[in-house]
Amino acid sequence: MTHRPVTLRPDSDPLAGVAICKSGKFRHLPIVDAEGRVLGVVSRADLELFLSKSESPGVMKRQHRVDQVEIREVPLLGPDYPLEEAASLMVEHRTSCLPVVKDGQLVGIVTETDLFKALLEVFSGQRKGIRLTALTPNLKGTLGVISTAIAEVRGDILSLNVFEGTAPDNRGLTVKVADASLEELVEAVEPMVLEILDVREI
Repeated sequence: MTHRPVTLRPDSDPLAGVAICKSGKFRHLPIVDAEGRVLGVVSRADLELFLSKSESPGVMKRQHRVDQVEIREVPLLGPDYPLEEAASLMVEHRTSCLPVVKDGQLVGIVTETDLFKALLEVFSGQRKGIRLTALTPNLKGTLGVISTAIAEVRGDILSLNVFEGTAPDNRGLTVKVADASLEELVEAVEPMVLEILDVREI
């Protein structure tokens, strides 16, 4: 989460909004009212499109306003909202950012970049190892058996993730292991799984 994100007001100049996006490398900016309540978000692309199609506001009206641009209403998150549910909301609402509020005030923003960073952490993307993906029986205790088999070849489990399988009686498993060779890992895990789908050094 980005804490204390840069914001715009409804009467802000869209041109200033584009400049802020460029300088901060932002794709979206939250829009807040005078009391700090979130009204929605506006994208850099929409700001630029508006400015490209708009005539000059004239001498008397010195600038355009952000509220002339499409401001998207998006779900608001609390500070303790689970990241996976935030990701689900992003997919559902087709947005790449969600404001985070506390006591009605904007305190942060969650973006796709935050999700990618979290994904790297979940899969230990910064550490080298062997990644193995397999189909396993959908039975209690299977993960424990596989973990024990990996420990017996002195493998260090860096990450372990389960996902939906191809049928009700199986599920997918991706495990990343250090301190064991590819051959040792395959030999340890193969008897415990239905099928090894992929294994590689990364």
